[in-house]
Amino acid sequence: MPTAPLKTSQIPKIIHSRPPLKEATERLTFEYHLQSTKPGVRVFPPPVGGTVLERPAKASAADEKNLQGFLPDHLALNPAAPYMDEHLRIRRTYDPLAKLKKNQFMATTLFPPDQRRVFSDTSFPWCTVGRVDVTGGWGSGTLIGPRHLLCASHMMTWNPDNTVNQVTFTPSYFNGNAPFGNSGIIHWYAYRKVVGPILSAADTEEDYVVLVLNNRLGDICGWMGTRGYDGGWNGLPDWSHIGYPQDIAGGTEPTFQNAISIDNNFGGSDDEYLAQKADVIPGQSGGPFFGWWAGEAWPRVVGVQSAQNPSTNSAGGGNDIPNLVNQARADFP
Repeated sequence: MPTAPLKTSQIPKIIHSRPPLKEATERLTFEYHLQSTKPGVRVFPPPVGGTVLERPAKASAADEKNLQGFLPDHLALNPAAPYMDEHLRIRRTYDPLAKLKKNQFMATTLFPPDQRRVFSDTSFPWCTVGRVDVTGGWGSGTLIGPRHLLCASHMMTWNPDNTVNQVTFTPSYFNGNAPFGNSGIIHWYAYRKVVGPILSAADTEEDYVVLVLNNRLGDICGWMGTRGYDGGWNGLPDWSHIGYPQDIAGGTEPTFQNAISIDNNFGGSDDEYLAQKADVIPGQSGGPFFGWWAGEAWPRVVGVQSAQNPSTNSAGGGNDIPNLVNQARADFP
């Protein structure tokens, strides 16, 4: 069994916070929005091609030599929990845990008490996660390389010609603010083109995609590492999750939850879904489940939020995640 992640209480004791080691001099880049030259004519960016990879015939542990995270010297390190600027705090406009009268119903997969907290922290590693804007909505995603983004496959607009509509990733997005710029994509990698809203167990097991960005946001924000999930970690309350839920500020502010347990894992060691009871609402799809390990100044992603129902939530996991990351980073360094 691989080494277990650090317990939540151990993280600040073993991985110490630090301020930036140098001043940031990197230049921010932003996506150019196409503008119509004629009244009444809509203009959209062209769709983006990608690669559907064949899954290996036999289960194998991922090669981790290129799967480490990266902490830039110009960023502060804050491993314990992200903070929230008080002057940015707003009240919730939707309460999925509100008490209902007889014969009133509200669909929810939040398990009381709701333990998500809004944050505005732009230190590492919180700045590696951001909002992923797609056709008709948004989701969440994580930098896992200098120009590589991990999110959910079902978030993509899968076109018949094996393309996806353009995607925009904004790390540390907060209520319209983009402190690290943003980026579109130029390629994608997936094992399975997952189409919602109803997902099968097989869909959930492979519900992740690696997007290749056209801007190297990882050089500015750093990135998380990745690691295949091990069933021996079931029941350990050592995982955290970040996402952009629609019930809090309409998906414009990120939330953090820690001390999450993966209750069980189903499927093979390469493709598996991770059953958990994190507080999850649409908009958090694609957000990472991650943990910390001793001797590393970055966390590693082991799962990607995928699906939900009233009794459990599930994330895609397994060795196929780091294998997919390795392929994307090898083809697009």
